[in-house]
Amino acid sequence: MEIGATKAVQDRLKTTKIEESKGASHVFCWDTHLTKIKGRNVLFIVNASNRYTIAMTDIEPRNWNYYAMYIIRVIHGVMQEMGYYEDQIGQYFKMSGDTTVTKTHGRKSVGGINRMVMDAQYFGKKLDKEAKYQWELSEYLNRDICQPDGFDAYGYPSELFKLDMERLGIVAKRKTEKVIDFSQYIESKRGTND
Repeated sequence: MEIGATKAVQDRLKTTKIEESKGASHVFCWDTHLTKIKGRNVLFIVNASNRYTIAMTDIEPRNWNYYAMYIIRVIHGVMQEMGYYEDQIGQYFKMSGDTTVTKTHGRKSVGGINRMVMDAQYFGKKLDKEAKYQWELSEYLNRDICQPDGFDAYGYPSELFKLDMERLGIVAKRKTEKVIDFSQYIESKRGTND
């Protein structure tokens, strides 16, 4: 797994030497950015493939010392919240390989982070002071229709994350729903009214 760090995160980590991305599949790449939202430091953890976003606050200094391990724990916990089983989460992390902190994963991924930061400025509620994982803010951001790097169609990041898990074989593919062809329905109604 590759954890991309923006300049703001690199400054907080106090690192000057950071690796370039090794070209891992973007579904196993999470870019991170640190910014102020409503007067609080918020760490955005954004998947490079599907733009699924996790918003965290009040990161303790010791967690910055073990940054990669902290990010893995956060992703693991959020996947549990999403309803994935331990064996599915384990399969995802096994498939992702060794964890390294790298530079971010391209312009489109950074553009996605910038969009999430901009959207977060319009979040109408206060951030939860009792929680580190800002669930409501994360849900709000994951309802933004987008076309991230891993997809050729638009969708919600939360749905696109599920599609990535299906593509990886971690969860079974959902059956396609029967789609109603409204143009046929309208034509058939016109024929009966004439």
